[in-house]
Amino acid sequence: MNRYSHENSSSGLRNDPVIHVQTLFVKYMPRIRAFVYSLMPDIFQVDDIIQDVFLTVTAKASDFQEGTNFLAWAFAIARFRVLKSMNAMDKDFLPLSEEVLDALAADCPDVGAEQDRRVKFLELCIKKLAPQAKRMIKMRYYETQKAAAIAAKLGLSVNGVSVLLSRSRMLLRVCVERQMQKG
Repeated sequence: MNRYSHENSSSGLRNDPVIHVQTLFVKYMPRIRAFVYSLMPDIFQVDDIIQDVFLTVTAKASDFQEGTNFLAWAFAIARFRVLKSMNAMDKDFLPLSEEVLDALAADCPDVGAEQDRRVKFLELCIKKLAPQAKRMIKMRYYETQKAAAIAAKLGLSVNGVSVLLSRSRMLLRVCVERQMQKG
């Protein structure tokens, strides 16, 4: 057994390594995303890296050893994808050195635990929003529509949508912070 600790799975999907690692990926995606965000200076590339990690995990499913830590394995893959992406960036951009990435990665075995709590609280807080605010948040952040498209669909001005989204984000931020303080 390697240095990565145990990953318990009582799922009957162990017989199919692809389904097993994909299930684990979905389970740990908030943590993997938080890890990539912590390493990647260009936040606009995070989704592409997450997709690459998913594809790599799927392709290397048979390499994953049952009883080892899936999250550590996925973090290692994500780290290499971040490095690859950073090496392809514009040379005027000063990427983090490999040593700094190693230090950040070593400090992140539990990254995402707080992120998981925030996501749960965010979901609860979104449910508390007014119906139109909920709809706009869904359109903007889940469906990735631009303010102009939202405005056209809802019969509002682009400025009105921007103001309402800004207010909704502020309400969500306050709500999540309150929930985090409560525990």
